[in-house]
Amino acid sequence: MEKSAKRRYPVLPLIASPLKHDDQQQGQGVPTQTNRPCSFSDKRRSIISVIERSSESQAFREREEASSIELFFDLFFVANLTSFTTVHPIDDRQTILSYIGFFAILWFSWLQVVLFDVRFGVDSLFERVAKLIHFGVMITFAIVGTRFDPSRRMETHVTMKQMSIVLLVSRVVLIAQYASVMLWVRGNKKILTPLAMHIVAFAVGAILCLGFFFTFTLGSSGQAYIVWYIIIVLEALAVFFISSHWPTVGFKYTNLNERCGLLTLIILGEGIIVLTKSMNYLVQGENFSRSIIAQIISAVLIIYSTYLLYFDQFPHPPSISLPHSSSNLHHAWTLAHFPFHIALILLMEGTSRLITWRNALEIVTHILNAYSDIYNNNLNSSALTLSHDLGNFSAGVLQSVDADPTKFNVTGYLRDLRYAGDPNGEEAMTAAWGVVVVLVNAVFKFFHIQSAKRMDAPVLMAPDLSGEGGSPDPYDDLGSALDVYDLVFVYFFVAAGCTVFLLAMLMALGNWDGRSCSCEQRSWWTRLLSGYSNRDAISMAIRVIGGIGLALVAV
Repeated sequence: MEKSAKRRYPVLPLIASPLKHDDQQQGQGVPTQTNRPCSFSDKRRSIISVIERSSESQAFREREEASSIELFFDLFFVANLTSFTTVHPIDDRQTILSYIGFFAILWFSWLQVVLFDVRFGVDSLFERVAKLIHFGVMITFAIVGTRFDPSRRMETHVTMKQMSIVLLVSRVVLIAQYASVMLWVRGNKKILTPLAMHIVAFAVGAILCLGFFFTFTLGSSGQAYIVWYIIIVLEALAVFFISSHWPTVGFKYTNLNERCGLLTLIILGEGIIVLTKSMNYLVQGENFSRSIIAQIISAVLIIYSTYLLYFDQFPHPPSISLPHSSSNLHHAWTLAHFPFHIALILLMEGTSRLITWRNALEIVTHILNAYSDIYNNNLNSSALTLSHDLGNFSAGVLQSVDADPTKFNVTGYLRDLRYAGDPNGEEAMTAAWGVVVVLVNAVFKFFHIQSAKRMDAPVLMAPDLSGEGGSPDPYDDLGSALDVYDLVFVYFFVAAGCTVFLLAMLMALGNWDGRSCSCEQRSWWTRLLSGYSNRDAISMAIRVIGGIGLALVAV
């Protein structure tokens, strides 16, 4: 084979340069073939000399689109979120706080990896190993997340210790990645200083995670886990602060906007999967009823409307910083995706849960109507006849929802009904209604509506069922399930309102044009509004009013 023959597959370098000049000479991190070998120090000096003569804000490679491995990393994020949602259904306020807490750790960990990739990410053996460790961190998050519950710190102290170690490992990898970039700019203090500050920020976070690892012990009930949230927020603010004061490591020529948009798109896709599973479970091979068709149309409209409202105001092109705005607005726009993604996920989850509740309540309505017909038809009959008819009806319902008769036992209520005497008496009505309560609980169980533990005492105690098995107080189970319905109703509309309101905020941060502002404007409010076109101002006003209106529905 001739020496001039080129390799079909170029050799992947151990550590590739993220600098723009090196990119022009090498291509995508692949060293060029030269007549004589070039040492690392000679190559670095050559690159630095070019950087010092070029624009400081364009020292690193311009990123136009996300690579396949970066998209692969985003899938780990969503898979993590889906796993946590499956294991931790939102049943009460504490589970909502736990959900938001875990999502915050996950989202800011994703953000730090993205903030490095969009500025310095190149294809090399070292970066691939770093990505492998980040994948492992995400997998470990999923494992630890199954037992993540800050409200039960005394029982889950091992989980808290594991979470601290995972956060520590992720910071160590980020330190190594920023240190690898420093190898190429050791002679340029203007670039070396902000990179060193990145390392210091993550080193402080790593030390704190290690220190608080020892605070989680058996029986400890402190609030040390709150330090996690302080660390991840301060780290993000530190990175944005550094990039604001050193444009060399800024985000102007990166695809940060695209990465935020892609994650939003993936979260919407995950919501579609959740809704599809919910609808498929409800239909189960039966013909589409008008109710099912209406629910499908409503779910599609919610998702599609959210997609349009977000991407219609998305900065174009996505690989360049927000047009005509300062870097601080760009950073605020990026961080605003955190509450937006929380609201969006809760909106998707709430839509799925409301659809489930809608179908469950439809069956409950049929049960109540049938119970009313049976009771009215036996007003002039004996209690024994009423008990027999209710027994046949309850057996059919329990069989249709695949309920275990030992767990949803109506024998005790039917026995009390038989011996009640007068079917119109209070004792007979209480026993007959107890049958209905058990059937309603069976329907909720069939639809996987998990009832949270009722915090207060039951309002109405069930008749004595000792020796008959089943729940000692089905009224308590029913009350807890209805509390879950109230919660789902509230957080769905609050999430919907927050989603629309945050869409207005993202539009305000992304579409503000500082060039339209005149210093001669009399008030700050006038100067602020002058940065938007009339069309944008009207659109944002409609979104704000619509978001507030949706949130008020929950009141």
